[in-house]
Amino acid sequence: MQNTRALLIVSFGSTFPEARQKDIGGIEQALTGAFPYYQHRFAYTSAFVRRQLAKKNLLVDDPATALQKLLEQGCRNVLLQPTHLLHGEEFEQKILPLQDRFAASFDSFVISTPLIAAANDYPLVAAAIATQFPPLTPSEGVILMGHGTPRRNNQAFGQTYVRLQENFDALQLPVIVGTVEDEDSPNFAAVQQQLKLRGYQRVHMYPLMVVAGEHAANDMYGNDKDSWKNRIESLGIATCGHLYGLGRNKAVQSLYIRHALQALLFNQIK
Repeated sequence: MQNTRALLIVSFGSTFPEARQKDIGGIEQALTGAFPYYQHRFAYTSAFVRRQLAKKNLLVDDPATALQKLLEQGCRNVLLQPTHLLHGEEFEQKILPLQDRFAASFDSFVISTPLIAAANDYPLVAAAIATQFPPLTPSEGVILMGHGTPRRNNQAFGQTYVRLQENFDALQLPVIVGTVEDEDSPNFAAVQQQLKLRGYQRVHMYPLMVVAGEHAANDMYGNDKDSWKNRIESLGIATCGHLYGLGRNKAVQSLYIRHALQALLFNQIK
């Protein structure tokens, strides 16, 4: 009997092999394991990543191509689960428009949500991220470096990272959240101010990103004098870098499964 149900897992993508295998791959494996009787398909939204991988003969579909192939194979019911962190530009411009384009082509076509998309996601995500922290002494803290966005019309601008900070504070965890983008908030200047106020002697640094790619390796913990690592150490604070993305976090993976199940429930996919 032909399987007419498919789970399409859509990620931004990465040119880093380890990140594809362990960060994106961690979420993909968790989701496919949770939906064993579905067809499993994968796609990347980043055209740049797809082009770079194609040069190495690694071909990954864009979401629309993946959906078209499912149609041609006779698939009638599709659940699309993004692995993106936020309801940001990639999700708004490259995933949500697929609803109008493909909804009429399938018996059911459901687009689930990124990791953080609603108010009730914040406490769950904060608690999930906290599971990856090591035991901390009173003189230690944690810095989470997010990407941020320079576009003020983006839904994620100016609120996501601030709200995450509020939830870490509510959990009474010694966490400082910041963004690479200086135009977004809180930027590195705000992180630096918090470091001075809190007086940490040592901080553990993590990327607040699904994938630990170039930003983690260079902007966060690179050797350049402008990296967060070197700027923080210039303040007399010791650092410890943890260069892996949220995609490897089992608790975070479970939240993506939760989103997918909620999408099935609320949309009553067949």
